[in-house]
Amino acid sequence: MKKSIGIAALLLATSTAHANVQQNFDEDLTPKYKGFYVGAGLGSTKLDSSDDLTTSQFEDDGQTVKILAGYQFSKVFALEGQYTKYSKLATPGYSLSPTSFSLSANLGYSFDNGLRPFGIIGVAVLDLDESGQKFEDDSSGAIRYGLGLEYAPVQLKGLAVRVGYEVDFFAIDFGSVTNDYTLDAFYVSASYKF
Repeated sequence: MKKSIGIAALLLATSTAHANVQQNFDEDLTPKYKGFYVGAGLGSTKLDSSDDLTTSQFEDDGQTVKILAGYQFSKVFALEGQYTKYSKLATPGYSLSPTSFSLSANLGYSFDNGLRPFGIIGVAVLDLDESGQKFEDDSSGAIRYGLGLEYAPVQLKGLAVRVGYEVDFFAIDFGSVTNDYTLDAFYVSASYKF
């Protein structure tokens, strides 16, 4: 009888330990779909317009820098804010140093393997920061859109890398004409989800 109780106790302890190990294993390998995240990235800058003559001579000098923060509510939806400092765009005797603040919906799908294709749509406030005045006003509202792919391996517990392409689309007066412009950036970033 004592031997049977000992075997039963041993089996109970073994099954409890196995359940605890299995529970920890499952928890450790569950991707983080929800949570607050922050990140930063680097990329390229390009300026285009509906009138190519006004932007064709600009050359970029430096890197686009992005700082982002957001909250992912589910596998599909996140709300994201970004500060973007585009690289300096220069022509002889004139330059732009654009920056933008944006608030966007980040819509995609988080797969269990850590991959998350996504699209961005939102609004931005843009400051072109001209070296001399050519535009009527070098600040403008903008529409932010883009797409990308994020990878957040479960083993890295909250760390993610992202490649993306994003555009600020805006209209601004150039003399007596209003032109449409796009500032775009192809970038790579890293973030951490809490």
